[in-house]
Amino acid sequence: ADCDPNEIVSLLSQDPALCAKLLKAVNSCLYGLSRPVSSVSRAVAILGLNTVRSLALGLSLPAMRTGSGTDTAMRDYWVAAVAGGIFARELAVRSRRPAPEDDLIAGLLQDLGSILLRRTFPREWATCLKEHGQRLLSEPCEVEDEVFGINHAEISAQLLRSWKLPDDVVEPIRHHHQPHRLADGPRVMAQRAELLHFVGNLTQLDLIAQYPHLLEQLLATAKARFGMSRSQLVKFLEEVAPKVVAFTGLIDQDVGQRPDFAAILCSGTEELVKLTVENSRFRDAPDLARIEQHAARGDPVLVRQEPEPLGVPPGVP
Repeated sequence: ADCDPNEIVSLLSQDPALCAKLLKAVNSCLYGLSRPVSSVSRAVAILGLNTVRSLALGLSLPAMRTGSGTDTAMRDYWVAAVAGGIFARELAVRSRRPAPEDDLIAGLLQDLGSILLRRTFPREWATCLKEHGQRLLSEPCEVEDEVFGINHAEISAQLLRSWKLPDDVVEPIRHHHQPHRLADGPRVMAQRAELLHFVGNLTQLDLIAQYPHLLEQLLATAKARFGMSRSQLVKFLEEVAPKVVAFTGLIDQDVGQRPDFAAILCSGTEELVKLTVENSRFRDAPDLARIEQHAARGDPVLVRQEPEPLGVPPGVP
């Protein structure tokens, strides 16, 4: 916290490859600078020490790679990690949060523990996926605690604490699936935990879109926390996609075919609207009109809770 910027520049200069990646990142579409930056000292002066810290850590993560290039689990992890980091940063910038680069690093690292769980308990992890499916999307920490006696968020937090990352990064990661636990804590931690929870769901849109009630919750959060309707969220994902691709290239990750998050969201919400309107055939006409009006505006469609599963008529098992 009290180091001289020249110390940082001197330290970075000992790793030419990291310097090259840092300059490439600074000059990428991620920052949109009007003039190119050609020296590390200039990059430190422009970005500040916190930003450089986050970038240096993020750009060094490939050193932790394990497995072959055909390892699907690792590829999926890196897709979600990179997307999560960029989503977190761009939402932070949009919301005018004070430290978007710390949000980037938190988004990038929040699920690091899941890879350690998979590597340590491969058979148990495979069984867990088969037996719990949807619940792993809605209550991952609870499921992992039951199966492994610990969860990936706790593992991630303990690992990052050993790396001496600050509490305002570590604690939101520890509670990113249960952000309410930080509601009475420092505001910066509580807000970052909520941001990470939302970002984590965004990175799993391809799965969440299969469950209308989970997708509905995501859309409601986008509206309540970030002031984004469905159409605005789709636009946000479309605009951020090039930055995800750019950062993926910076950390030299071969993630294969990258998912189109915006297209997944459109497809998922269209399915949600269809199921909701179908369910509304068994309700009064004003409700149907209200739902169609919301859908036309691109807003989340809030469905009343019914005894039957969403989209299933009464009497049908």
